[in-house]
Amino acid sequence: MRLREFQDSDIPRISAIWEKHHSTDHSLPDRQNSIVDAVVEDDAGNIVAYGQVKLFAEAMLFLDFDSSKLAQGEAIKLLMQEAFRGTREFRLKDIYAFIKDPAFADLIERHFGFQRTAYPGELLLRRLD
Repeated sequence: MRLREFQDSDIPRISAIWEKHHSTDHSLPDRQNSIVDAVVEDDAGNIVAYGQVKLFAEAMLFLDFDSSKLAQGEAIKLLMQEAFRGTREFRLKDIYAFIKDPAFADLIERHFGFQRTAYPGELLLRRLD
């Protein structure tokens, strides 16, 4: 087995692997914002896996629930505008928000153009120190 960098000529094989084994779970990832983009080949040179690590933006909001609803709404609006500006400045394609409260998720979806994903599973985190 050998790990190597992704090459454009790998696209047909990666697409075939995705179509056969993963297309019902999620879309084929684009390569924008990738900081790791690699394939693993077997001894015969056949691609057996593709992997990538993407740089992405995560929006985090901490509200003072003791403030008025009007103040909270204005604060959310200003912070979301800033989140969009900063994300664009770094030329990132996506911005994520992991929200546990369904009512707050509805608000963010309705007012700021976020879409709920159909991806199964849970968000996992490993901190690299």
